[in-house]
Amino acid sequence: MRITGTIPPMVTPTLGRDGGVDVPTLRSFTASLVADGVHALFPNGSTGEFSSLTRAERRTVVETVVESADGTPVIAGCGGTSVGYVLAAVDDAAGAGADAAVVVTPYYLSTTQAGLLEFYETVADRSPLPVVLYTIPQLTGVTLDVETVATLADHDNVVGIKDSSGRASYHFRLVDGTPDDFAVVQGITALGAASLDAGADGIVAGAANVFPAAMAELYDAHVDGDRERVARLCNDVAIPISTAHDGLPTTAALKFLVRWSGVEVGPPLLPLPELSPEEERRLADAYDAVAARSEST
Repeated sequence: MRITGTIPPMVTPTLGRDGGVDVPTLRSFTASLVADGVHALFPNGSTGEFSSLTRAERRTVVETVVESADGTPVIAGCGGTSVGYVLAAVDDAAGAGADAAVVVTPYYLSTTQAGLLEFYETVADRSPLPVVLYTIPQLTGVTLDVETVATLADHDNVVGIKDSSGRASYHFRLVDGTPDDFAVVQGITALGAASLDAGADGIVAGAANVFPAAMAELYDAHVDGDRERVARLCNDVAIPISTAHDGLPTTAALKFLVRWSGVEVGPPLLPLPELSPEEERRLADAYDAVAARSEST
């Protein structure tokens, strides 16, 4: 499969601080993202709090998103620290009808590029779904070298990478150092437009949870070659929303912003903190400013 476009790393609607998936809300939230034109859906990622969900909850999330996606591709997060756990998550995602499995670098134990290469090759050899690599070293403590990614790109069952490193030079080297049919998607919203200009295939944008139509339009404008519209959407939506949650726990901030937009998605799961009133006001002001600009254009 080809992974392209604007892809929201979906927040997971929850019932309480200690867990539970709010299935009806997840169903309607998914449908609203699709109606607003996003090009694919990414449940059970970092923003989806996958590491705080049980296996059963993660399976419920993928099943619900696939059922509500109306044919929109679903790339399901299947991260874990062991081959067995990752493959169990992949099997669950495949059984639910997902289109690809996103596998973050294993975290906690230190490893080497050789260890990462063998890990991913083992997963890809056994996976019933195409595998998308996922690097986010600021959370995992693990970096995937460009050379390792290039080697894995030759595997028939490894189809792309989500790069949330935040390093522009690394991202551009990924684009240059991998085959044309290997998808490179940017996971940092503020770098989305520059990455698309440099040849990236898509953006996994947290802001697409909050302003999905505008973020989908940003990608469509890029495809159309409308640089003025891309710049406007980047300056009016993508960067202000990203800047608003600088220094805050990303998932807690995005869940508040989605809630402020009118969709009650529940609190962040422990161990994430709840936001202070001052932090919530900062986010609400940013949302209101973006919404006002969107209404006037």
